[in-house]
This record gives sequence, structure tokens and C-alpha cells, in this order.
Amino acid sequence: MTNGSGMRYETWRGLALWGEQEEAAAVEVIRSRSPFRYYGPALTHRTDALEQGLAELTGVPHAVAVSSGTAALTTAMVGLGIPAGAEVIVPAVTFVASVGAVVAARGIPVFAEVDDALTLDPRRLEERITERTWGVMPVHLNNAAADMDPILDVARRRGLRVVEDAAQAAGVAYRGRPVGGLGDAGALSFQLDKNITAGEGGAVLTRDPEAYERMVRYQDQGGQFSTSKGAVRGTGDGPVFVGTNLRMTELAAAVLLVQLPRLAPMCQRLRDVARRVREETADLGLDWRRLPDEEGSGGDLTLLLDSRLTARGFVAGLRAAGVPAYTLYQGQTVSTHRAVREGRTPWGKEWERPERNRISEGFLGRSVTIGLGAAMTDEDVDAVVAAVHKTASDVRGSGG
Repeated sequence: MTNGSGMRYETWRGLALWGEQEEAAAVEVIRSRSPFRYYGPALTHRTDALEQGLAELTGVPHAVAVSSGTAALTTAMVGLGIPAGAEVIVPAVTFVASVGAVVAARGIPVFAEVDDALTLDPRRLEERITERTWGVMPVHLNNAAADMDPILDVARRRGLRVVEDAAQAAGVAYRGRPVGGLGDAGALSFQLDKNITAGEGGAVLTRDPEAYERMVRYQDQGGQFSTSKGAVRGTGDGPVFVGTNLRMTELAAAVLLVQLPRLAPMCQRLRDVARRVREETADLGLDWRRLPDEEGSGGDLTLLLDSRLTARGFVAGLRAAGVPAYTLYQGQTVSTHRAVREGRTPWGKEWERPERNRISEGFLGRSVTIGLGAAMTDEDVDAVVAAVHKTASDVRGSGG
């Protein structure tokens, strides 16, 4: 969107910065004829290098690159030893993949309310804990961290495992600490919309060496190649088990590796854009989503309006002005997804219909998110500010 042309700016993050480096990295792997991470004619070890880079970036000793963010969450829970049928507390506001990962790990999701940060409400967490609760999955939503310190306090007091869903928050920090490295394990996603991307991909982060060993084995058929010695497969120090194939390819890792240095400056730019829009619309008295750590966020512009009707009007007004805007998850909590609502898994009906999370429904339904892109110009930001002013005036003038 530039100079009143009516064209929308792109809301891509990492993808917007793709260029010759990604092309060269992919070509190098192709020419090596070694796209599989564990062997090939001239293996370049891009996946190993990516894992090392992610570990350094997040300050954790162990990282495992996998095929998706969902795979990362599943691998994290399996690595930490989730028992079949154990309950995992998930915020009501999240993408269905959070639930899907719990199901894939043979757990049972339990849904908890969010607060005005649109992330797990630490004050409501404890009321969802039962004797069957194994862990909690805070979700760092839309490039902003959940309020982790009080969540961790509850989890530690109650003996729960903490698996961070940082799929939407690579490069984000909470009080000076990178997300994904605060709990027992964390998961990143590299899907097309994410801060760095290879189209798909993910990574698990952990400080626990025994859990790390299990994670490596699980995503590699129980250790088919990662623990092989000579002609013997699946060896190692721990008990053997049958795993699955969630491995990342060298092509994906190569494309991701060149993007790591861009992550921090991109998050800073998006954070600056969001701050500027809020500052230049301060006269409107708008209610912005609360961020538990503004300085560590990766840039988010989400409004909380007074009603669903007002939110719909605001979205329509911004879109008419060429500004990408939407209500998160169409204003629906994850438990309204039909399969989740009915407790349907590939193995049959696993849980009863969840209670409605009315507090979360209220926050979510009256939310409006303004899409931010890594390639936004200053002119684009000016246009967003002008559109917010005009839309607020129009909505208020119509009585919305």
C-alpha cells in the first residue's frame, strides 16, 4: 500500500526478505546431491548447523530440527515422557495444531481461559489442574510472549511439565529471555507465515539432555540413523522404542540457516512499526492488546473493541483503506473446531465436549489485528496510521 494507490502491502515476514542467499543455499544442497540430513554423496551438514544456530540464538544447549511446528510440539511432549491419556492444559485461543500435537502424543487437551494479552491467564491456570494433568502448553501468540513467570510458578509448584508453543514467535523474548527456552521444552515453526520460513519446518528446544536424546530418537524412527553405529541401527544408551519420521531435510535447513541473522533486526523493525502506530493513534483512546513484554515482542497490533459488531466494522473499514486486518481465528476459540468440540481423534472419541471458554470468546471476538509485514515502508506505516484514524472516526460516527 503506497501513495494512496489502494494496493495492499504484503504481510509476509521472513518470506518478504527472501533473495539470492536462499537461492544460493538451496543450489548448494542440490549440487551436493545430499538433501537427506544423515548421509549423502557430499553431505553439507546444513541441518546440524541450523540446530547449533538455533541453540545459540535461544540460549539452550539442545535443538532438534523437524518437519513442522506441530511435529516439534509432539516431539517435545514425547521427549519429556508424556504418558498416554495424560492431560495437557492448552489456552482456548490458539491454532488447532496445538491440540493436534497433544493428540499425536496420545494426550488429552484441556482448555483454559486467556486474559487481555490473548495468552494463557496465569490466574485461571490452577483451576484447570486435576490429578490427571501432566503439563501445560502456553502459546506465544502472534509474535508476543505469554506471561511466563507466573505460569512457570504455578507449574513448578504443581509438578507440571511446561511445553512452550512458540510457533508464532521465533526471535521473541520475555523479560530478556528468548521464548522456547523458558520451560522444559519449546517448539518453533518455520511455516510460510512465520518469522523465518522454508515453507514448512520446525524445531524443538530443551535444556534436558535425557529428553533431548528421546527427541532425537523419536523424530528419526526411534534412532534409525541418529544413533547408528556401523551396520547396527537404533543403538544408544537409553531404552529402545519405535519412533516415527519427522526429520527435516537439508534443503529446508539451508534456506532457514541464511535467515537466522535477519531475525533480530526484523523483529526490532516490526516492534518499532507497532510502537509508532500506537503512539500516533494515542489520541483515539484505543484499547490495544496487553503485551506481557513489549520490549521483547516481535511486533503486534491487535485492538480490543467494545463488541463483536464494532470489531467487524473496524475490520471492514481498515480493509476498505487497503490495510490487511482481521479478527484472530474468526473470533472462535480452538474448542469450537468441530473435531475438538466432539473429542474426535484418529483413534476414536477421546474426550467429552469441552466447556465453553466465555472469557476467551469475549476477548477474541472483539479483537482486530492489523497485519504487519517485514517489507513495510515508512509510507505504508503512515497509511496504516491514517486508516486507523479514519476508521475509528467512521465507526464512532455510525454509532458502532
